[in-house]
Amino acid sequence: MQDTDAMKPATVPAVGNLEMLLAHSIVRTHNYLGPFIDRSLKELKLHGAQFNVLLLLHGTGDEGLPLGEIGRRLVVTKANVTGLIDRLEHKGFVFRDSRADRRVTVARLTAEGNALVEEILPRHRKLIGELVDCLSDGEKQDLINLLAKLRSGMREKYHGLNETGVLTNKTADTLKN
Repeated sequence: MQDTDAMKPATVPAVGNLEMLLAHSIVRTHNYLGPFIDRSLKELKLHGAQFNVLLLLHGTGDEGLPLGEIGRRLVVTKANVTGLIDRLEHKGFVFRDSRADRRVTVARLTAEGNALVEEILPRHRKLIGELVDCLSDGEKQDLINLLAKLRSGMREKYHGLNETGVLTNKTADTLKN
C-alpha cells in the first residue's frame, strides 16, 4: 500500500500552520516507520526499546552504561529502564554490574547479547536503508542535522523537561502563558 500523501507536496492545512504541519509530519513519519522496525524485531522476540538498549550498550564496548544514562539517552523513566534491563537480563543479553561503585549500576552486554547485535545489525541496516532510500545522502544528512537542531533547541528552550521528556509543572505553566 502506497502513502499517497507522500506524493503530494506538503502544504499548510487550512486550520493549522507551518509549525503544526511540521510536528504532525514528524509524528506521522515515526508512526509509519515503527511497524516495519517492530515487525523485523518481533522475529527475535525483541521490542524496539529493548533493541535500542542493546544498540546503546553495543556502542560502549566493555564499559557499559549506567542505568540512569540509558534512561536519559532513550528518554524513558528509571522504572522503564529497570524493566527493560530485567527482561534483557532474563534473556541472557545483558548483565548488571555495580562492583566499581555500588551507588551506580552499570549495564553491559553479555557475549550472547553482543553476538545478537552483530547478527541483527546487517539486516537492520538493510531495512532502514530500504525505508529511506527515497532520500539522497545529502537529504539524509540534512534531515539528521535539522532534527538534531530541533531536539537541541527544544532542550534549550524547555529545559524543564525531566529526564523522561515529560514536562515539569514549571515548564507546563510556562507553555500555558
